[in-house]
Amino acid sequence: MFLVTEDFKTFIKKYPITTFMVGLCSILAIITTFIGGYTIENMIKLGGYEHELVEQGEIWRLFTYAFMHGSYAHFFMNMTFMIILGRPLERALGSVKFLIFYLASVILTGFIINFYHSPNTVETGASGVGYAFLGMYLFITLFRKNMLFTDDRKFVITFLGIGLLSSLIIPSTSLTGHLAGLIIGFVMTPLLLSKAARFQHSVNV
Repeated sequence: MFLVTEDFKTFIKKYPITTFMVGLCSILAIITTFIGGYTIENMIKLGGYEHELVEQGEIWRLFTYAFMHGSYAHFFMNMTFMIILGRPLERALGSVKFLIFYLASVILTGFIINFYHSPNTVETGASGVGYAFLGMYLFITLFRKNMLFTDDRKFVITFLGIGLLSSLIIPSTSLTGHLAGLIIGFVMTPLLLSKAARFQHSVNV
């Protein structure tokens, strides 16, 4: 289910929201490269979250932070996760609900980051959305097991465990953003995902 098998043209047609979001993040990564790389100044210039600026009225940063990243490694890791985890959800939810889920995850995670902010830090990245995806998969794994293969459920739990462990040990990781995204995704799942929804290759067990 998590393996990408489509060619580029088919991928765009089947997953328009995933394609658009990855494309937007990629454009910002290219712009970042041309204006001097991943410096604090550039991260702020291109929409990164900074508490004092939000307090001064730049509330749009509670949204734009999710499309800017802090390094090339950060960017490529998040885009890989977005493609692997986002595709099956977009197919199961439909593009409209998936877009609602994506945007709500970004905004709600942004508000929580702002409430529990760390002083003198700049927050960037789509990790909160990635963990919202994991939150949805966790809900499915626990309460709608028939939607996924056993191996897919094991993958979700393993992936989540590795993700949470890395959140604790990797410096400069936003644990607040990751946990917020995970909880938001978990809570939103029964509101958006129909019990009749099916994932590609899923079976009733």
